[in-house]
Amino acid sequence: MSCYRKANFFVMRYTLLCFTLLLFAFTCSNDDYDLVAIKEQRMAEISANVEAVVANKSCNGADDCASIAWGSKPCGGPWSYLVYAPGNVNVTQLEQLVSEYNQLQAEVNQLNGAVSDCAFVTKPELECLDDICVAK
Repeated sequence: MSCYRKANFFVMRYTLLCFTLLLFAFTCSNDDYDLVAIKEQRMAEISANVEAVVANKSCNGADDCASIAWGSKPCGGPWSYLVYAPGNVNVTQLEQLVSEYNQLQAEVNQLNGAVSDCAFVTKPELECLDDICVAK
């Protein structure tokens, strides 16, 4: 009988230990959720600011147009390209905003364990259509 009790006690302790370890392994801290929320809020602010910065896409020819990689896919590369008219934009400010956005998105992807299709997004050919910069 004592052998049975020792085995039963061992199994119960082992089960409790495993359950505790699993609980800790799959519990995310509130700090991670708070950090993601803060980063996503900043990304929304940057996105709105970038939209305003690139809003004036007026041009006289395709040479007046440019594009910049926007976003960060979890497996690398941008999600898309923003089309803008460099003559109407503070390009240094735009590059800084886009760089910060892309970095934040890469960090959020990592914190969330995000995945994507890993499809390569090519830089678009640009044209000035009806005096507006657009991707072909």
